[in-house]
Amino acid sequence: MSYVHLTISERVKIEAYLEIGFLMRKIAHHLERQPSTISRELKRNPSYNAINVPQYASKRSE
Repeated sequence: MSYVHLTISERVKIEAYLEIGFLMRKIAHHLERQPSTISRELKRNPSYNAINVPQYASKRSE
């Protein structure tokens, strides 16, 4: 199974959409992603800040 990681640009958009009150399904629709992708991203990073997401990922991998 092949997949594509979320880009920094998409993470910044997720953060902006959350700030204006979009629900996960609406965010997924705007990013042309599955709602489950957005849900998993938010579960991995409960205090979502798009700039810090790559740092969290690298710390978790160590």
